Amino acid sequence: MSEELTRRWKQAAQVHRAVALAVLLGVIGWHLRAGSGLLWAMVGVTAGLYAEGLLWAAYLSGPGRWFGLRADGWSFGVGAPWRTSRRLHGGWQLRRVPLPVLRPVGLGTVPSGGGLLPGLLVHLVIAVLGAGLLALVGGDFGSAAGVSCLAGSVGPAVLMTLLRSTPVASAVAPEVREVTEVLQRDVAGARRLLDALPDGPDTRRAALSVLLAEGRYRELADLATEFADSGYPVAVLAHARALAYLDETGAATDADRAAFRTLCAAARRLPREFRAGTDLAALQELALGRNGLAIDEARSAAAVASPPLRRGMAYATLALALHRAGRPEEARTALASARRTGPATARLAFLTELIGVPAKA
Repeated sequence: MSEELTRRWKQAAQVHRAVALAVLLGVIGWHLRAGSGLLWAMVGVTAGLYAEGLLWAAYLSGPGRWFGLRADGWSFGVGAPWRTSRRLHGGWQLRRVPLPVLRPVGLGTVPSGGGLLPGLLVHLVIAVLGAGLLALVGGDFGSAAGVSCLAGSVGPAVLMTLLRSTPVASAVAPEVREVTEVLQRDVAGARRLLDALPDGPDTRRAALSVLLAEGRYRELADLATEFADSGYPVAVLAHARALAYLDETGAATDADRAAFRTLCAAARRLPREFRAGTDLAALQELALGRNGLAIDEARSAAAVASPPLRRGMAYATLALALHRAGRPEEARTALASARRTGPATARLAFLTELIGVPAKA
């Protein structure tokens, strides 16, 4: 999801939370004045908002695509990410609290035959039908559930309007996507494909990951500054990680370390789905000398089923944290996992020289 779409999604989420809070306070005020059953009304509000979320998911997976919306992936449960399977064209994510909650991981726009107004009308009809079915239950529960379900549809409607009013970026060329795909197993092959591409924003974005895998951290840092104003999430994460990897080699300056801290603060403000599976939190703990916490963070990052390059880097960071904690055999085992999981990167070669030959499985 592009940075502009991410901003629009955050705006719609704020509207959705404000509407939910307004409905909750309104129901509480109404029932306090009427002296009726507040408990069942509160349960109804929760059920209505939950039902609206399911209706929104059903809309996105069905008629929403005709009207120009698509989900980049789906998350199940609530809380922090626990397991993630990322692909270039979608994926899924399991959250730590296994409640039956289904949400899109990211949203995008696609060419469509339907306009904004018909799309809004279809979504409104679905919401009205859902609210009507809930209201048929009757009582304080039914009325509160119906009202909250209908009111909750305001957030998705705002989101649809914002997304459809966002200029759609040109689709990433298949040749650029191929670079990212090949990089997951062959760094040199990805470099050959990248060098054959004409210069452009998409090519430079793909170059961030290639430079990271090649160990050309200083070049990556210079390139990432081009995206500083746009707040491109991948550039923020790649820039911070590159400075941390540069520090591992002993080539970082005090200015690099200060920039790393600033970038880490910026990365924490990114949506959780962008940070899932990265080793940045572990790198922060390593920079602070907290090796035990770094081990925990790196293990958590490696447990996420992210793309091979990212997951291999997480295992490599785990190996470094274990090495600094004075646990050499475990460090070599983690390094062996990094080699099995991801491509042969310059960082793996550096850590192999530092830690030693990985233990045989």
